[in-house]
Amino acid sequence: TSTLETYTQDFFKVHEKNLKKNYPGLTVRRIKQELELLFLGTLSTQEFFNSLYLPTASNPATRFFNSLELGIPLEYITGKAFFYRSEFSVTPDVLIPRSETEQLVEMGIAELNKWSKKTDETLKMIDVGTGSGVIPISILQDVKRPVKAMASDISKDALVIAKRNYFNLRYTIPSQSKLEFIETDRLNGVEENFHLIISNPPYIKREQDCELVHNQVKDFEPGLALWLNDDEYENWFKKFFKQVYNCLLDDGVFLMEGHENHLEDLGQLARVMGFSDVELKADLTGRTRFVQMRKKNG
Repeated sequence: TSTLETYTQDFFKVHEKNLKKNYPGLTVRRIKQELELLFLGTLSTQEFFNSLYLPTASNPATRFFNSLELGIPLEYITGKAFFYRSEFSVTPDVLIPRSETEQLVEMGIAELNKWSKKTDETLKMIDVGTGSGVIPISILQDVKRPVKAMASDISKDALVIAKRNYFNLRYTIPSQSKLEFIETDRLNGVEENFHLIISNPPYIKREQDCELVHNQVKDFEPGLALWLNDDEYENWFKKFFKQVYNCLLDDGVFLMEGHENHLEDLGQLARVMGFSDVELKADLTGRTRFVQMRKKNG
């Protein structure tokens, strides 16, 4: 038998190569932090790590170590992910929110703030393919004017998580702003018009892009939110962009995250479909990551 401290150190040494592959930058300190967050309870940190540790099937810490061995993303093990300025619930039913998507949120906030100066009416936005709800919740936290927001997803299970996050974080959002959820594919059945439509849709081509995707993502994240079949890719976006165009108010803006290899083509498609001011934007690593397009009056 050993203490939890010793076991953690030994576990890291034995599995270091695999752990570093699956969890770039993972350290013993980070593992200990996660263990504390999950299991510390009323003990002091010292008591917790000095306690005897028996790796038995019923020990929750054992399940934690086993999950690390399997390469399950930390966020799915802990059930939590930090994004923008809040901690969100996540499960394998939703994508793990990525830091680059925070830029999409900032772009969305900037657009709604511009609209605030142009109109007195209630601002309206929808997030398409909301997953855990991180995009609309984060935007609502930072726009001071009342916003009537909607969020759609094709996955019933994803919407359960999004609603939970909205409930848990509702006190961080100005009380006049509201978020409503709708279970549908893209904008099917949505009758409203919006100042802002925003989306981080599935944008990875199943065949062509497969090699570029980290194994952890392939193995554990929900395929429905990631992949489109290569031969359906263009038509999927054509239908989506048409819906977006019809649902935008005049001068309304659509912001979307996408794949650096395909955004150029999608931007071209958007121009053909009547959008103006179609602009590709890079993320902080310099990769083409976002497209912004506007529906012009007349």
